[in-house]
Amino acid sequence: MNLFDFFSFSSPVHSEIAENGADKVLSSEEENPSVHKTYVNFPTSRKSALDAPLYAISSGRSMVEMLGVLAIIGILSVGAIAGYSKAMLKYKLNKQAESLNMLFTNAFQIVKELDNTSTQNHAVYFAEIMYKLNLVPDGIKFDSQWPTHLTDIFDSNIWIYAYPDIYGIGYTFYPGHDGMEICRNLFNVYKQNADVLYAILTDRFISNDEGEEEYERGNAFYGKNYCSNSNKCIHNMSLDDIDTLCHNCLEDSTRCRIYANWK
Repeated sequence: MNLFDFFSFSSPVHSEIAENGADKVLSSEEENPSVHKTYVNFPTSRKSALDAPLYAISSGRSMVEMLGVLAIIGILSVGAIAGYSKAMLKYKLNKQAESLNMLFTNAFQIVKELDNTSTQNHAVYFAEIMYKLNLVPDGIKFDSQWPTHLTDIFDSNIWIYAYPDIYGIGYTFYPGHDGMEICRNLFNVYKQNADVLYAILTDRFISNDEGEEEYERGNAFYGKNYCSNSNKCIHNMSLDDIDTLCHNCLEDSTRCRIYANWK
């Protein structure tokens, strides 16, 4: 017999006990034979439950207990959300690094063959061509409304370009919660390609007193075949160097740009 059946079956017994007491029930065999028989035949544990007042059988919770439970649930929820956000950021950074590394490799191999800048004095962009050649990896999107640019998993702008005798990938990102992590990720990707890079350059835009953007050139690190005592080497960049570059690029800026160039 489950708990619901038990209380449904014994409710007349309990009502009689609540009204007259257990002693009265035991002495009223002639007046209430069914109630008397039910009570006498019940196990001792159930008699104790029936002898108790009806409110004592209730399993309710006090307001303090409920508030304690809600507080615990709130703390666990905050921890779960923070853990989820951290895991999601790590996933996106890994996805960004993987897709950007592949995009760099594809661009390095194909852009020189597509280049027609020798007779031009302005940049040529290759995002649309690479997309049509199926050279844009998963995790990076092409939008036909902006044919010179791609966007990554952070919705940051990427463009692939050529000037006479120089090629590169540019990347724009913004100050905010993920800005430093994105910046570190980019430098770590390009550091892996130091053998084929000419240089990594940074610049940024800041707002002046009139609310207009002003351009500021940043720092440069050079590839393995182009660095020297006067030119800092990409492959020798320390974590402190990367953090300093990222901090300088993002601090008080409206946007930061990083260029990875090769010849």
